[in-house]
Amino acid sequence: MRAFHRGYDPDKGRRGPEVRRLHIMRETGAFAGRQGLCGSAGWAHRTTAAVVIDPMPAEPPAGLEWCPACVGRAAENAGQLRWMAAALAAL
Repeated sequence: MRAFHRGYDPDKGRRGPEVRRLHIMRETGAFAGRQGLCGSAGWAHRTTAAVVIDPMPAEPPAGLEWCPACVGRAAENAGQLRWMAAALAAL
């Protein structure tokens, strides 16, 4: 699996301060390899490009958090959604 974040400014060489989410890349279906599981755009825009991390890290880079929608969809795709729901209910 791969992950990506938006808002990287290649001219400045750093991530924009408004970027807070690390998305999980959609690998099948429509927009495979170009979109997050949550639907977030993973293609280049006029002023920013997506930074793809391959393979997906166990922990997000400093300053980023996992996209909750992407994590939920990845758990569902991996057949772990019931386990995750049971773990949350136990809390």
